[in-house]
Amino acid sequence: MMAKINFKQISKKVFYLILPVIFAFLVGAILIVVSGHNPIEAYGAMFRGALVGKSALYNTLFSSTPIIVTGLAIAVAFKANLFNMGVEGQMYLGAFAAAYVGFTLKGLPPVLHVILCILAAVVVGGLFALIPGVLKGRFNVNEMVVTIMLNYVAILLTDYLTNFVFYSGEGYAATYPIEQSAYLPRFMKTSQLNWAFIIALIMACIVYYIFKYTRLGFEIKAIGHNVSFAEATGMNTRNKAIIIMVVSGMLAGIAGAGEVLGVHHRFIAGFSPGYGWDGMTIALLGKNNPIGILIAALFFGILKNGGSTMELMVGVPRSLISIIQGLIIFFLAVDYLNTEFGFMSRLKFMFRRKVRG
Repeated sequence: MMAKINFKQISKKVFYLILPVIFAFLVGAILIVVSGHNPIEAYGAMFRGALVGKSALYNTLFSSTPIIVTGLAIAVAFKANLFNMGVEGQMYLGAFAAAYVGFTLKGLPPVLHVILCILAAVVVGGLFALIPGVLKGRFNVNEMVVTIMLNYVAILLTDYLTNFVFYSGEGYAATYPIEQSAYLPRFMKTSQLNWAFIIALIMACIVYYIFKYTRLGFEIKAIGHNVSFAEATGMNTRNKAIIIMVVSGMLAGIAGAGEVLGVHHRFIAGFSPGYGWDGMTIALLGKNNPIGILIAALFFGILKNGGSTMELMVGVPRSLISIIQGLIIFFLAVDYLNTEFGFMSRLKFMFRRKVRG
């Protein structure tokens, strides 16, 4: 017999999912009014610029692509209460590994070359995440501190390799170009959207399957809910912490490979505007659910791609987009504090006691 769908519960979850976005847009609307513009016109121009027309839609999907994968990478760790703050660095090393295989191996069939580049990114990203995984699993070292510090190691190491060892000599910090056989094809000439988007969707499906149907997914959720209970049932949580961190790093490597093979066709120092950190917001906004992450990443793609149209058509500076993103993070933090520590309940209690006193 089929399980009865609880639409009330689903609608409640969706409401709480989009609540930080609603608050952020309301505050953004107030700022637009204060600046002397119409918020309906401004938001309308933003959504039209991001979604109306094939080229606009493709560009929005392109902007969403890397943060889908970094969001998945962070969600895998976050769901187990492991805080992998090193996705940015793991992505950098994965991207460099993909570029190295891309310009070193020559004469390979296109599909094989792309696969080898992605595998190199997966291996290097996973190995780099193995370091904080082992330190956490074996010595209980705080993974948040380790992964944050390792970001600098990865970024500075790739900067050195790009500027001195594999410098292309073209006037900016970039490696030699990869072979054309390693290119990810684009969907149309007027957009940078490429097959990295398809790879991102495949990764989302794989992570969804892992979470819902595999033993590893059950163990990830069990550790995230109550690590002591997981240990009491005989689960080796230390080994699982290592595995989870490695899987997270592998996904981060794939995000870097997509940027090299589909966009830049070489490794460029500082190529990421913060995809790893944006992925953290995406994972939180999507509640560590692959479907939620896809929706959240698409929304952020709309913000990034539609901001320039809003500025051009209405005159609202696109810096407002950064303000809205910051507000979403702020409201997500409030939601997290409320969920984990009863933040709002404590504030209400303190307010009532002050009024009565």
